[in-house]
Amino acid sequence: MKGRRRDSLIRTIAGLTLSLVLACFLIVPAALPVRAEEQEPFVPLGSDDEYYPVVYDNTNGLPTAEANDIVQTNEGFIWIACYAGLVRYDGHNFVRLDSTEGLSSVACLFVDNQGRLWIGTNDNGVAVMENGEFRFWDEDDGLGSSKVREIEEDGNGYVYVGTTSGITMFSPDLEMTPLTDSRIANVYVDRMVAGTDQLVYCTTNGTEMFILRDGNLVNYYENDESLIEGITAIYPDPAVPGKIYYGTESQGIYHVDIKAGFESAEHIDVGSLYSITEINQVGDELWVCSRGGIGMIDDEGFHDMTDLPLNNSIEHMMVDYEGNLWFVSTRLGVMKLVKNRFSNVFANYGIHETVVNTTCLLDGRMFIGSDTGLTVIDEEGVVDSVSLTSVMTASGTPVGGTDLVEMLDDLRIRSIIRDSKDRLWIATWKSMGLLCYDHGALTIFNEDEGMLSDRVRMVYETKDGRILAAVTGGLNIIEDGKVAETYDKSIGIENAETLTVCEAPNGDILLGSNGDGIYIINDEGLRNVGKKNGLTSGVVMRIKYDESNKVYWLVTGNSLAYMSEDYEVTTIKNFPYPDNLNIYKNDKGDMWIMSSDGIYVVPARELLANGEINPVHYSMANGLPCIATSNAYCELTDNGDLYIAGRTGVAMININEPLEDVNELKMAVPYIEVDDELVYPDSKGVFRIPASANKIAIYGFVYSYSLVDPTVSFRLKGFDKEMMTVKLSELDPIYYTNLKGGRYTFVMELNDEMGRGSKILNTTIIKEKAFYEEPVFYVGVTLFATILLTLLVQYVVNRQLAKAEEAHKIKSERERVSSELHMANQIQTGILPHEFPPFPERNDFDLYALMDPAKEVGGDFYDYFMIDDDHLCLVIADVSGKGIPAALFMMNCKVLLKSLATSGNSPSEVLMRANKEICENNQMEMFVTVWMGILELSTGIMTASNAGHEYPVVGRVDSGFELIKDKHGFVIGGMGDVSYKDYEIRLEPGDKLFVYTDGVPEATNADNEMFGTDRMLDTLNADKTASPETMLKNISEAVKEFENGADKFDDLTMLALEYFGPGEHR
Repeated sequence: MKGRRRDSLIRTIAGLTLSLVLACFLIVPAALPVRAEEQEPFVPLGSDDEYYPVVYDNTNGLPTAEANDIVQTNEGFIWIACYAGLVRYDGHNFVRLDSTEGLSSVACLFVDNQGRLWIGTNDNGVAVMENGEFRFWDEDDGLGSSKVREIEEDGNGYVYVGTTSGITMFSPDLEMTPLTDSRIANVYVDRMVAGTDQLVYCTTNGTEMFILRDGNLVNYYENDESLIEGITAIYPDPAVPGKIYYGTESQGIYHVDIKAGFESAEHIDVGSLYSITEINQVGDELWVCSRGGIGMIDDEGFHDMTDLPLNNSIEHMMVDYEGNLWFVSTRLGVMKLVKNRFSNVFANYGIHETVVNTTCLLDGRMFIGSDTGLTVIDEEGVVDSVSLTSVMTASGTPVGGTDLVEMLDDLRIRSIIRDSKDRLWIATWKSMGLLCYDHGALTIFNEDEGMLSDRVRMVYETKDGRILAAVTGGLNIIEDGKVAETYDKSIGIENAETLTVCEAPNGDILLGSNGDGIYIINDEGLRNVGKKNGLTSGVVMRIKYDESNKVYWLVTGNSLAYMSEDYEVTTIKNFPYPDNLNIYKNDKGDMWIMSSDGIYVVPARELLANGEINPVHYSMANGLPCIATSNAYCELTDNGDLYIAGRTGVAMININEPLEDVNELKMAVPYIEVDDELVYPDSKGVFRIPASANKIAIYGFVYSYSLVDPTVSFRLKGFDKEMMTVKLSELDPIYYTNLKGGRYTFVMELNDEMGRGSKILNTTIIKEKAFYEEPVFYVGVTLFATILLTLLVQYVVNRQLAKAEEAHKIKSERERVSSELHMANQIQTGILPHEFPPFPERNDFDLYALMDPAKEVGGDFYDYFMIDDDHLCLVIADVSGKGIPAALFMMNCKVLLKSLATSGNSPSEVLMRANKEICENNQMEMFVTVWMGILELSTGIMTASNAGHEYPVVGRVDSGFELIKDKHGFVIGGMGDVSYKDYEIRLEPGDKLFVYTDGVPEATNADNEMFGTDRMLDTLNADKTASPETMLKNISEAVKEFENGADKFDDLTMLALEYFGPGEHR
């Protein structure tokens, strides 16, 4: 059984190769109108091992027609050794590296356990590439020869470089040591392969073999000492240490236990293969490369694959991380055998190509109807005959025949369905009419039995078990073993060439005609839905009812459409292809539309929305084995296996399985380009670029070598406001210019082709800040402005005093105080933001702030600003002291806090650095209490820190306002070496935040009684739905009412925020 499956795999690859050469389009199946009870599982041969060959040469991207070796590095790049140099492939683009520095005529490649790429050349020695940097060694550095033949690594991390004149061993830190044993000091190395037993097995071009361990020669075998004459390849058996496979020039392959001697070698026949070049184990299979092509050995024996497109001078092979097989030929280029979701059933069974019209499963067998008769297959192969116990007409007349296959030989079969009683209904054309196969008994329904015609297209079973037969001439209904009803032109069916039929949930019968649209038959009579009702074509090939969406899917002659249960038609306007044949729905709600140029897959909701449509498209280029047959009828099993009737055979795919698992794909940003120079990440994966950088190109890669094309979304967080999305095949470098200094995160998100599944990669990029972007620059500018403003204020005050002294000596002191207070008030109010709403374009929050100054001006202030598109910073503070000094100190603090916050610091870091700066230059000996919070708008998480300020208040949608007794730190400006702590406040949509200075709770009335936090909370909770602006007005009015005209000695400063949630609207 297993051998037969393996033979079918070989046939599948051969069939796919032929399909690739023919460059056909896509396979398109048709629909199965009814599904019977669960059937015995049918597992077609080869369905678990499907590969699709793709060849690369100088006609389709590879910059050369030959290849010497191939490897894959850890991040996902594939590297190809060519005489033209070193070529890199990422799944979409080939890039040949600059060969001017010695990367020409590359002979061999190797990736060591540290992920470094070793490059052996034909005339420039060996090189190692790490992070884009190359290091070379040649004869002048101690290499035996500059012509390198093989590179291998032992289990201890030592790398062996085999040349045409000896071997050099490199330690893990690249210290080189030539191997000096006289027997191998100048040997021409041909092959080196490490075993699981810490040994390295080597061969020479003179067919000698020797074994190394830790750089020492363990054994040496000359060709006249054993049976190894003509050895050309070697491979240690990974399952049995001490045993090896070795290939020869003309005698195939041998398997031998070296300790037992080569006389005990077991010979393995490899058919027509000669001059074996490489042996490699993949799973349970042994793959063989040779000058004459490719072969594979399993426990059933050898399988020849020389009919693959790469069939000459195969040097090496590898398996990539996705499980695809890669082969290189020194004459024909590179070939990959990629895993294919589609199974070529005909190729697996060795069935000759023919046009197939229908597929149907019954009792573990597949019944295949074609223009030339019936083919039946099971898990073992083609079934030669299906015995009949009886054959008679519906009226009981016996008819001769004992074998169903023989009876249908050379007859055209249009469709086969299985009904709820596990009977097969076989629709023939111009021959025997409609046949019912019931477990050996065959019943014939033809014109003599009351059928309108012997030209039967399809059959549909109703809920009550009646059989609807679409025939030339109209519709026949079969019930209780006889033709019970007939609908034809006599009831008004003008176009009686019926193409399809189905039953509506209410019992109506819907007929699709070949030119006059849809006929609806019910107890009320006949109704027609045609072009006048919205159809774009009178040809209706399929009508499929969709229970979950309560619509009928219509496949017409030039479009897709859907029809409501009230028979209102909507044409799908933006579907990309007009010649569609059938439609299926999987268990995820995706529609698989079969068309003459392929299979289109799109969610049903996207079709029903009738807007932009972005389907996944399967074609011959990504694995389809054959083209679909028009008007075909196909089996769809309960688990999603679709058996497609095609123009050259049958293909199978499971439509319920995910298109691909993006979580298995590798993603990386291996380097970025800064002003045309490549920059690699540091040991922590962080890219660091200088402040002088102007143009930055980010190279994001998704390493996929399969037949899928997922979508990639990306965004530079801190610069881009929205994600941008492209197909993987369209992903190019992303360019940015004139970025500000700071920390950025490049986000790549990978989704499958249907937008499902997700894998995210975050890459940190730090651009150094220019001197004018550093906080110290802003502090300096602020100090300079403060000094200048102080001098100006002093000048104005002195001038006012002089005038006052001259004119009004008695009022001079009052004039001076009034002028100072007025100036301080201007400073204080002029620097505070006062535009509301402050960010009118934002719909995720609302904000309002208020400062009501006291008669005796203090240093209260608030601030709010966007750090980036996703982070809002809120500040409220209270400076000690009054008058102009407090106002100037307030201005300095406000600028400093904003500068530090916009530099990417957390609130605690901002307070710590601000405290340090102020304490170092606090000649006025003032201090300030500060509360700062940074809200991440996409999550509602606010990170906050408190330097001796009042507790914040949070209003929850479900519980009202309450104090958040956070972690108080020391005031800013009091002591130099103080640390502060961050804490989190999680805001849900509708939650509110209220912060304030001590002027609110410490407001007093004439009896020296304080307003207090309890009254403040009561005021807020009295109107829990109030907007931020209304909240502050309510508090302000409550305080004024409480003071009742008493003098106010402190500012009343407040800020309120309401959070609406990400992407929500007010």
